[in-house]
Amino acid sequence: MKTSTTFSRTRTPWRKAVALPLLIVAGRSLLAAFILTCGALPASAQLPRKVELYHWVDFPVEAPGAAAGVAKWDVEGSCTWTHADSSARRTSMLWYSGLDDTYVYRFGGSLQGRWTGVTGSPIEALDGLKLAVEVTPSGNPKRIGWSGQRSGEPNAWAHQKGPDGELAKCTPILIMMPDVRHWFDDRARMCAFVAEFNDHHGFNGGHISTIGRSWFDVDSIGGLHTASAAPDVRTFAALEAAASEWSERGGWLHLWMWGKGDSGDFANLPGGHSGPQSRRINRYIAARLGPVPGWSMGIGWDVEFWADRTKLKWWLDDLIPQLGGWHHWIGHRYSDSDIGQGRDPDPANKGEYRARGITWNTLRPGDEQYAGWEHWSTVTSDSAIEAGLTAIPDRPMMSEDRFRRRDNAWRQKDMHADGDILKEIPRWATRGIAAIYGRLIDGNDGGSDIWPNKAAIKAVIESVGE
Repeated sequence: MKTSTTFSRTRTPWRKAVALPLLIVAGRSLLAAFILTCGALPASAQLPRKVELYHWVDFPVEAPGAAAGVAKWDVEGSCTWTHADSSARRTSMLWYSGLDDTYVYRFGGSLQGRWTGVTGSPIEALDGLKLAVEVTPSGNPKRIGWSGQRSGEPNAWAHQKGPDGELAKCTPILIMMPDVRHWFDDRARMCAFVAEFNDHHGFNGGHISTIGRSWFDVDSIGGLHTASAAPDVRTFAALEAAASEWSERGGWLHLWMWGKGDSGDFANLPGGHSGPQSRRINRYIAARLGPVPGWSMGIGWDVEFWADRTKLKWWLDDLIPQLGGWHHWIGHRYSDSDIGQGRDPDPANKGEYRARGITWNTLRPGDEQYAGWEHWSTVTSDSAIEAGLTAIPDRPMMSEDRFRRRDNAWRQKDMHADGDILKEIPRWATRGIAAIYGRLIDGNDGGSDIWPNKAAIKAVIESVGE
């Protein structure tokens, strides 16, 4: 659940304004109405907001004239939050709401108790605000929080669960979800999809591929050369909704930020891979999605065909520190590859590209970057699976090519029958390896078809659950 309050500051004293709440349904919607002004109160008299554990709360601030000389999307600010009971700290970054002169500081409730925040910004109206949040118990015992690395079990996928914020092991068994452009304006469709594949198939998470141009224009499939400069608030609202839908069910959302080629290589953005547009979208991901629990992110697919170490390291080094202490696993898929030759890539096993794969998968510490390899469904040997784990033992592992049931020219890498998934899920999940599954016979929106043997799939997933 996300809630909001709007603050406005003249010079002195502070003025507090109370906004109509952002239209929220279990933390899954966004901006509907802003700003109903109320009486003036000094900052010291502001009462703490209340938010349930593993939900987030927004503090919109009215700041007319803040963007003098810059785009509103580039107005800067941050808020440092401190937990009274543990001295844990988080940092959130300012983002522009897309409405008038309203900017937002967001906080995610990762631990119960009182949190206080102090904002910093070169803009007077956004600087020096003293904010407070009381994180109360969760009304939903299934809801999960942010991810992290378990002590003594560094390669386990884990997220916060329960009243004390402890990390519980839960290996992602992910279903291919429809692309954002197919449901961003129809949340009910997304929620129905999640309900079907969680309730009736048993999957504990979803995967949304190739956001790409949609970061800037949610319903566009064009290339990045002409992408708009501004982030699209509809895309962020949709991703927040999907992450929250899975989080409420105790599950996980995995995103691919980019894709491949003109539609996915972020070096094609105006300004290049490290230019202002690329930096801006990373900042908005950190500012808006960082304080939202229940997601992880890979850079894209077929990474070795369009990226190099320089691009990957820049992306990881730019994005991860800006998440501000709200932990999300970030990484990418690497293939030690004879891709296209009909042979199992056997990550970390053949040896030809093994050293490069290990280097790329360890560009950040083991408590930040997951290890992502490409395997092929059914034909991948058990020894290849084990080799991937052995090669990089200090972080979780994801087999990040999708295990699909489909009929096309790439059948050598796919599951050939609906029953194959019953054998594949245990091979990966019992080893603690995250994997993505899909049945692509009738659909064309990127999401999976319903399996005819869904009851059997659910039984298998429940049998390997943590």
